[in-house]
Parts: sequence; structure tokens; C-alpha cells
Amino acid sequence: MNRKSIVIILLVISTLLLLKKEEIFQDKFALITLPIKESYLNLSNDMHNTIDRFSNQSKSIETLQEENILLRKFLYQQKMSIIQLEQLNGFSQRKFDLHENIIRVQTISYKKLNDFSQIYLTKGDKLGKDKIYGLIQKNVASGIAIKNEGPLKGVLLSNPECQFSTFIGKENTPGIAKGIDAQNMEINFIPKWSKIVIGDKVVTSGLDNIFLPNIPVGVITKIITKSTYKTAIIKTYADVLHPNFFYLVKEVLHQPEEVNITKLKLEQDGNITD
Repeated sequence: MNRKSIVIILLVISTLLLLKKEEIFQDKFALITLPIKESYLNLSNDMHNTIDRFSNQSKSIETLQEENILLRKFLYQQKMSIIQLEQLNGFSQRKFDLHENIIRVQTISYKKLNDFSQIYLTKGDKLGKDKIYGLIQKNVASGIAIKNEGPLKGVLLSNPECQFSTFIGKENTPGIAKGIDAQNMEINFIPKWSKIVIGDKVVTSGLDNIFLPNIPVGVITKIITKSTYKTAIIKTYADVLHPNFFYLVKEVLHQPEEVNITKLKLEQDGNITD
């Protein structure tokens, strides 16, 4: 063998040895770095899982936020509906508050411990003497107030002293209301020819300058025909057993010519003529 051939053989052998050593080194290096790679892989997986969870949570949060907005809108709509209903319910009472000739009064006490039909009321100092005023409770007629010497006295529908003029039914048949008990009144001096029926509603006429017109009083439950006129028994709307607050009608404005109750009674009784 010549020298050149020997050199080539040596180079080949050296190369093979180096490759084998490198393979052994790579194997050892791989074994050494395997835990690091595994840790990295686990960390990477954890990060991916965390990102996925975060993404899902973000989507869930967005969905919940959208639902929350919808629920809030629904809640606000319900609140608005409730407010509107309350406003509608309170409209008729607010019209009393806004009326300059109507004041809100409160019960101080009963006049007598054994009589629940007469009470003492506040704000009597704001009223003129020797006058009768109408009392309204929850939008219905509940009695009259009388101002003389001393405190303002309230006489509820359950007291026979409580009297005022009324209209009955669609034809506005006139009559005079008079108290009976906590649930009933009688309407006297109804013209005998009038066509009133059980179930007709009774309202204030306003002609006696005590009440505003068309304040509900009650509904007819019985009709009695007498010699010269009819009497109707009505079930009243007012809750006279709980006399807490009232609207007091100071003055009825823009009404037709006042009607004297005594004169009206006599006319309907046929005792006087114009």
C-alpha cells in the first residue's frame, strides 16, 4: 500500500470514530435534556390550557354580560311599568292634591270613645266657620266636616247627621244621602216617578256646595217606595272604620245655582211649589 492509501484509510477510520462518538454524545445529551424538554412540554400544555380556559371564561363573561344587560333592560322596563301603573293609580288622588280648594286633613281622635262615626280633624284653623265641607277618602265620599266653635269635626257616612245631595244612575236622579251604619246609607226624597234600579251607582251631585260633583258614594242594594217618594238603600264604598287621612273640599267652584237641601226636600215631598 502506498502512503496515500494509508492516509485515506486513516481519515475514514477517524471519521467513523468521530461519528460514533457524536452519536453517543447525542444520546447522552438527549437523556440529559429529556427532563427539561418534558418540563417545557408540561409548561407549554399548561399555558395552552390556561389560555383556553381564559378564552372560554372571556366568552362566558361576555355572554353573561350580554345576558345581564338584557336582564337589566327587562328590569328597567318592569320598573317603568310599575311606575306607570302607580302613576295611573294615583292620578285621581293627585288631582285632589293639585286642586287649590282641596286640603289634606288627618284624624286627631274620635269625638267619643264609644262612637266611631265622629272624629276631630287637623287644619280647622284654615277653614271658615259655620260651614259644611265634604270629606273624600281614597277617591270616594266618606263623610262631611263641620266647622263651628272649637276643633274641626268630621261626621262619617255611618252617622245619621251626615247628609248631602246625590245623583243616581245614568239619568242623574236626585236624592239626599243620609248615614245609617258603617256600610250603608239611605238616599231619601227620590222622585217617585224615577226609574232607578238595584245596582245603580250613586255619586255626589255637587249642587249643595259640599262635595265636588261625581265623587262615588255607593251602589243601590234595595229600593223602598213610599207615599210621595222613593228611598234607596246603598252599600257605601268608603272605609269609615279606618279614618286616617281625608281630602277636604274647601269650596266647590263654578257650580250651578246652589240648592237648599231643605227646600229640595220640601219640593220633592210635594209641600211647596215655585
